[in-house]
Amino acid sequence: MHFEETLELHFDLLSHKALLCCGARDYVLPDIYLTKEMARIAAQKFAWETLGLKERVPGCRQASDLPVWLR
Repeated sequence: MHFEETLELHFDLLSHKALLCCGARDYVLPDIYLTKEMARIAAQKFAWETLGLKERVPGCRQASDLPVWLR
């Protein structure tokens, strides 16, 4: 997979909120997540559907194929 922007997920253990960084943009995910893994799955779906990575990332056939770096 060759994609010019990395997806980084920052998960706050106190508030259970997640921040997704994609290139030069940051997105606060709308829900509260019990675990970092749940936040990662939500970030993959958000990037796939909302950010349009479905069309921009060759080699990924579903949201779970997107690599997300946990920070």
